[in-house]
Amino acid sequence: MRAKVTKIYFTICVLASACAFQQQYFRVVPRSLRVQEGAEAVLECAVANLAGQVQWAKDGFALGFSSVIPGYPRYTMFGDRRHGVYNLRIVNATLEDDAEYQCQVGPAQMHKVIRANASLNVICKYLPLIEERAIE
Repeated sequence: MRAKVTKIYFTICVLASACAFQQQYFRVVPRSLRVQEGAEAVLECAVANLAGQVQWAKDGFALGFSSVIPGYPRYTMFGDRRHGVYNLRIVNATLEDDAEYQCQVGPAQMHKVIRANASLNVICKYLPLIEERAIE
């Protein structure tokens, strides 16, 4: 009888923990930005119930999990890991930074992968003058 009660208790505990489980999700979804060339851009991303690793991608190219991003000296991932904040800072934005970015959170145990997109539009600082010439 005692074994049966223990088995029932164990089953109830497993079911209760499964019901209380919450999937990781975006608390702050990245929003598209428009910045002038030379300005700083900050793409925000915050995850609740964080279980997986977080990284940013630029036009589908994964930038990695480190706060210092190799090959991209003007890019930094910063925030507060305890609160799931993983923002991407781009200093001195150039036209090459104009792209589609994605905050990616990897899988972990029962947590599925989640992704959120935002575009960065870098506006040229100086527009060339257009000369109007009279048609002769």
